[in-house]
Amino acid sequence: MTILVGYPTDRRAKAVLSLAAMLARSNGQDVVVCVVIVDPVVPGITSDSPEFRSCVDQLADKTLKRAHQDMPADVPVQFTTFDARSIPSGLVQAAEHYNATMIVVGSAMGLIERVAVSSIADRLLHSSPIPVAVATRGFRAGRGKVARLTLAFAGERTTTGVAAAEALAAEFGAELRLASFAVHLSAPEALRVHLESDAVLDQWTNRIRSTAQEAIGSDEAVTRRDPQIVIGHGDEWEEALDDIDWEAGDLLVIGSSQAGPLSRVFLGSTAVKIVRHTPVPVIAIPRTAATELAER
Repeated sequence: MTILVGYPTDRRAKAVLSLAAMLARSNGQDVVVCVVIVDPVVPGITSDSPEFRSCVDQLADKTLKRAHQDMPADVPVQFTTFDARSIPSGLVQAAEHYNATMIVVGSAMGLIERVAVSSIADRLLHSSPIPVAVATRGFRAGRGKVARLTLAFAGERTTTGVAAAEALAAEFGAELRLASFAVHLSAPEALRVHLESDAVLDQWTNRIRSTAQEAIGSDEAVTRRDPQIVIGHGDEWEEALDDIDWEAGDLLVIGSSQAGPLSRVFLGSTAVKIVRHTPVPVIAIPRTAATELAER
């Protein structure tokens, strides 16, 4: 089993290598760092053209040399290239080829210590058949391991997501907690339901805690772990995410939307907002993968 890293050709990407190394230290898997070579779109030039191959071979050699220099030396790793029509499709194909359990990618340019979803990460977060991890910009783990998984819990009655997060936490040797995020109702919204915003928020908070406790109590393995339940409040998503504590070694786990394809990652609108404002790396899990994890 391996962890597949999507490494960019146009810049250094220490953050994604650091995250992959932290994951590998925690679950004992090897790492494959992959540079996807995209087929040319220039008329008259094909992927087999000598001119194209010479150019991309030089680019790949330069990129892999950079990745080799930046990759932490304490985890088993191999470096490879993969030809494909697009980077996301190439990473999915490479993951299948190497029997990878997870694809790890970095953030786009954006705020330090936040996830800035690139077009590549966005495609994977809506189409990958295996879990996808996205590093925050500037992420550094040193020689650390995964210390805690925080499952973004939206009050689902099904226990699959909770059981999957527990199995993943056990695989990493990490703690588990459940977290929900409440963005306060605006005054017009509160008026529409003839309730004060604080009253609606309190009611929602109590319901989430009750449902989370039910989900924990219905699974013996999760009950033994007795995960913490936390709720972040705020007037905006960033404020709600920052309302709970985050520490070194933390990862946020997001499940797929029930409306999306069963076998692939598909994030709903709320999950996307959470991902874009999280201060720690994110792991998104497709429903099929979540079911497999839950059944371990």
